[in-house]
Amino acid sequence: MVLKTLVPGQIWYAQQTIKFGPLNLSTRATFVKLLDGSLWVHSPINPSPQLVAEIAEIGPVHYVVAPNKSHHLFFTPFVKTFPNAQGYIAPGLTDKRPDLSSYPELSQLEKLTWATELNPIFVEGLPIINETVWFHSATGTLILTDLLFCFGTEHAGLARMAAKLLGVYDRLAMSRTMKLLVKDKTALARTADALLALDIERVVLAHDQIIEHDAKRKLSAAFNWLRK
Repeated sequence: MVLKTLVPGQIWYAQQTIKFGPLNLSTRATFVKLLDGSLWVHSPINPSPQLVAEIAEIGPVHYVVAPNKSHHLFFTPFVKTFPNAQGYIAPGLTDKRPDLSSYPELSQLEKLTWATELNPIFVEGLPIINETVWFHSATGTLILTDLLFCFGTEHAGLARMAAKLLGVYDRLAMSRTMKLLVKDKTALARTADALLALDIERVVLAHDQIIEHDAKRKLSAAFNWLRK
């Protein structure tokens, strides 16, 4: 099975390996079933025939989200695979991908169709990614992309060394590189406060780990550096 169940009947995910310089990293697409039975897809991966077949068993794809300016590689082929799907892109993504100009930007929508089920929170102070994160209140699930990382202890060699250098080995944290790219620390702190006000039970990351144990405390610790 390509699709893995995270919350039975409500949330699934699928992963694939991508090449990032000398490293092989996993990237994750997350699938949320909305109350009308349709699927909302976050950060789509390659729509392989097996993945498409398994998706068909859980519901029709209606919404596909490219949540920041970095996660767009498989956006177009994924949307085109599902004829009833509407794609949405991160603000500013068309500067990198003019071919996506026909898709609405998340920032331009007065009220997202799914906003009552998936609360969008734009990450302020980090224009390098212009990421929107999502909170599924029914399951207490916070869905992130590149705002935070956590690489597990199963990694070895170059991957482990890179994770340690970035400060994201066996801990939920913002990478040291991403911290250097913050343009407005006060604005980012506002976003952190908004996230910590949520009743979070788990944090789904786009890369590597899913945080299901003590998620709220770990999320708070990931933003401690903003309070110093």
